[in-house]
Amino acid sequence: MKNSIKLLMIVCTITGFIMFGCEVDDIYDDPDPIEKFLGDWKCEETSTVYGGGYNYDVKITRNPDHSSEILIANFYLQGMREKAVALVTGNVLTIPEQEICEEEGGIIIKGDGIYENGEIHIDHTAYTGADMDTVVARYYRD
Repeated sequence: MKNSIKLLMIVCTITGFIMFGCEVDDIYDDPDPIEKFLGDWKCEETSTVYGGGYNYDVKITRNPDHSSEILIANFYLQGMREKAVALVTGNVLTIPEQEICEEEGGIIIKGDGIYENGEIHIDHTAYTGADMDTVVARYYRD
């Protein structure tokens, strides 16, 4: 009888560790994944068409029309009025194919990026109608 009680206690203890060893909060520790993307950023950009050494300001805001999207102003150095739309999932952003600068003839962009170590790294393409540009950008804060 004592062995059965000891065995039952061991099984209950192991079951308790398995069931409660990982807290759900560890999985969902980022209640608003968009928050870390928002604000003013510096951009350091290199492209296959224009080369490297481009540094400029970017502003990221929440898209008021879609709760999982951000708007990136001055994307591809096209001015603060021009905004690229990006979908945020955790630390990853996806820039679906879209046209910016429609008034000046349009630039078709698409790409993806990741937020890590306080920076955003974006790889994207930009098609101007004449050239296909492949761009690597690093967003950082002062």
